[in-house]
Amino acid sequence: MEASPNSSESECNRRGACGSHSFSGVDRRAATVSFALPPPWRSPVTVHQNIGEINVDATARWVWDTAPVMCEFLIDHAKRLLAGRSVVEVGAGTGLPGLVSARLGPSSVVLTDLPSELELLEKNVEVNVAQGKEADVTVRACAWGELDEWQGEVFDTVLCSDVLYHQPRNILKALANTLEVLCSKRSGVVVFAYHFRENLIHDAQFFEFIDELFDERARFDFGDVWMFEWVPKRGEAC
Repeated sequence: MEASPNSSESECNRRGACGSHSFSGVDRRAATVSFALPPPWRSPVTVHQNIGEINVDATARWVWDTAPVMCEFLIDHAKRLLAGRSVVEVGAGTGLPGLVSARLGPSSVVLTDLPSELELLEKNVEVNVAQGKEADVTVRACAWGELDEWQGEVFDTVLCSDVLYHQPRNILKALANTLEVLCSKRSGVVVFAYHFRENLIHDAQFFEFIDELFDERARFDFGDVWMFEWVPKRGEAC
């Protein structure tokens, strides 16, 4: 995959944020992780982590390094990707990107993960949405590929941050199909944050599934983190 030239990348670079760091300093031993937003927001979004559970079975319970990168990206592109739009985060984990997006003008935000991971996610929503200035935020269970209750329910913006970690091929296909089902064919876009690691060859299977379902609208290279924007094939770009 090669980086696509894009004028929006310089916008991120002017902030001195997206293009100049990889946010590799996320401390997964800390009880909380905070992300500061620009004015007029005075308080940061702060999410709790389950420290002491750093293992493959607890990947949803701490903040991965791509999450702050996606947050900066969403701030830079809020008017285009979030304002007045319905938003869902797939594989939300601690919910940091979704909770940041809730402060950037969407009509609604839904944070999803496996049923076993919702307790921490609900706690983080309770902590951050009490101010009453955010969009309506709800938490729902979503197992990739098990989408009967989601049929007919679509969103304008689908967020997905650092969710690939050596899953088997059937899970990767289920993730791609989940993004397709949730993304509006008329106005939808998937915003996908990918962290380059040693499992790139394995993850290529997922991108093959995506190529069958979506067209790539934009790609942003932030070093070891890439941001993708995908629109449904034959769908209208927002």
